[in-house]
Amino acid sequence: MYNPSRQRSLSELANEQLNGGQRRDRVAEGVAGAGKPDCIGPNAGGSLVSLITIPIAVAMDKCK
Repeated sequence: MYNPSRQRSLSELANEQLNGGQRRDRVAEGVAGAGKPDCIGPNAGGSLVSLITIPIAVAMDKCK
């Protein structure tokens, strides 16, 4: 699949510049971006503001 002897395309050269010479691992990027933070964890003590912000964050699918 990856043949270093052939001439690289412009997109491959651009990816090399952006990624610092490393190949892009899309699976690792997907796994890292898939995690959702806990809604109640950062605000375990609770407050009156959290009565409004937590349901909004859950409705926007920003946390679990």
